[in-house]
Amino acid sequence: MNIEQDFLEGKKSAISKLNRAKKENKVDIGILSILDIINGSDNYYTSSSCYGRIVVLEIPNIGNKKEARFLDKWHRAIDIEELISAIKKAKIGQIWLLSQSPIIHITAKTNDAADRILKTAIACGFKNSGIKSFKRKIVVEICSTERLDVPIGSDGVLFSNKEHLELLTGISNEIFNKSRKKLDKLEKQLKKDLKTHKSTNN
Repeated sequence: MNIEQDFLEGKKSAISKLNRAKKENKVDIGILSILDIINGSDNYYTSSSCYGRIVVLEIPNIGNKKEARFLDKWHRAIDIEELISAIKKAKIGQIWLLSQSPIIHITAKTNDAADRILKTAIACGFKNSGIKSFKRKIVVEICSTERLDVPIGSDGVLFSNKEHLELLTGISNEIFNKSRKKLDKLEKQLKKDLKTHKSTNN
């Protein structure tokens, strides 16, 4: 099987998985329109994505993601009462507040196609984006630099007072809202770019 056939088979499989995830409501609604634009191009398909989220996480120790427990997560801005409510679910382990910017993994058909969509992403504010090569695949990771990862307690005991939680809530929401504006800009630019550039084979 040659590289182009690999790409087509990979796209067929990825689209099938995405459609199944859509039916099961496992895809972030806010990012669906961008995924559809990218997947509508002959040169690309998406393999994974996240709209951006705010998370309260409980972990036994640093790096132990396997045993981490989500106390709550939101794909939107939150208020401090929601944050406090999530923290109250904590039992054993470190309590972390995370605010994560959007991420999209895109497989490109050619190096030229990968370079074009990468430049578009960076121009739209996703400065931490880059190209990753996995065996016969050319994968573009679109992501931004804004994020918050802060410990706020341990073993059910909160170390932050309400004023500090209000500050962290505000920062988390600012990161989320800034990311949403970048996604809006990216969507508009992709609509233009992917209409201009048809299938490439070089």
